[in-house]
Amino acid sequence: MAQGQKRPAPGDGHDGDGPLLAGVDLGGTTIATGLISADGRLLAKQMEAVGEDHRPESLAQRIRGLLEEALRQTGRAWCDVQGLGVCTPGLLDLEAGAVTAANLKGWTKVPLVKLLAEELGWETSRVTLEHDTNAALLAEAWVGRAVGLHDIVLLSLGTGIGAAIMCDGRLLRGSRGQAGEVGHAILIPDGREFGRAGVAGIFEGYASASAVVARAKEGMVPSSSLSKLEALDCEAVFQHAEQGDAYAQELVRETARYLAIGCINCCRFVDPAVILFSGGMAEAGPAQNASPHAVPLAVLLWRHARHRIPRFFPGPV
Repeated sequence: MAQGQKRPAPGDGHDGDGPLLAGVDLGGTTIATGLISADGRLLAKQMEAVGEDHRPESLAQRIRGLLEEALRQTGRAWCDVQGLGVCTPGLLDLEAGAVTAANLKGWTKVPLVKLLAEELGWETSRVTLEHDTNAALLAEAWVGRAVGLHDIVLLSLGTGIGAAIMCDGRLLRGSRGQAGEVGHAILIPDGREFGRAGVAGIFEGYASASAVVARAKEGMVPSSSLSKLEALDCEAVFQHAEQGDAYAQELVRETARYLAIGCINCCRFVDPAVILFSGGMAEAGPAQNASPHAVPLAVLLWRHARHRIPRFFPGPV
């Protein structure tokens, strides 16, 4: 800290002299970084678009720059940061600390942990890589909606559907680290094809944001206000359902039903105490009962469950 510069007081995004943890969410379009106190409070956050330069070394440098700006914001220094956690979607090799496949151009077998450690001048042991959905569940269990619970399912509703599962207080990873790929579970045998893999009838082919748009286009009726839109997205479907469009309301009802069936399938396999929803669609979609005319998700869960259902939280708090 420069001579004469006043250190921010606690409560102004500052945590006194306590240790800090750094976090990075590296998505396909956005880089989000933050500084966190030892008790889980977010002290500073910096974000920017990924942009066109996807080179791993370049992104590692930009991540360092964002974290340095967060440190300036809190009046702290790198010596206060104990470790860094980085999460990203895609296929990961956690043992190697590498991203094996991602929605970033040229990202195949990228040793992300090694790159970030070298950029920061750290040992690799201070950098931890995790799948973004698993990281979200761990945060919810630490300081969020699932504190004190040990059996949790988190469904991420967006372009696809991802899941993180905690059983008996531990993340369920599987033999290849791919446990939780519920979006690719078969919901309707020989159903509609979805995605580049062309697998028919999968969960995210009916209940994801991109599936809502695809289904809306496939069954579009001229009388729907959706047919007048130049660009159709999932948010528009929910907005028009709220405004009384019958076709949009039917799409919301169907999506809520598919989502309920997927949730019940999760319950059958892992018996969670709670189901959490995250992602863009969770904040405005059927999980929030976007249309007052749609059957509430809770009713659908009861209808299909026949037994006790877990608590569920529609969107991020």
